[in-house]
Amino acid sequence: MQRLSLSCLLALLLSTPLAWSQLPDNAVWIDVRTPSEFAEGHVEGATLIPWDGIETGIRALKLDSDAPIVLYCGSGGRAERARDALQANGYSQVVNAGGLEEAQALKAASQTKD
Repeated sequence: MQRLSLSCLLALLLSTPLAWSQLPDNAVWIDVRTPSEFAEGHVEGATLIPWDGIETGIRALKLDSDAPIVLYCGSGGRAERARDALQANGYSQVVNAGGLEEAQALKAASQTKD
């Protein structure tokens, strides 16, 4: 998978139902990497749910199907697989933020909106 630049990622996100500039304050940030990757650094406030356990992990959070969910991983591949699984299970507001650096930039941008 080719790594997208931050500007390309943000342009892609603008075309999703939940655009980065519209991320609500209650967006749920999910890190779908491994526990060891999470321990090395993660988005502040993110919950760790490895991508291969996303369906079980998200059910444990008892989120509404229209809850805003932001996923990220190392480069976007695992987050995309997790996003596909969540959408197949009826979650409608799921964004793949790409890798950790892109997710951190996205969170910072969403916190400076208004």
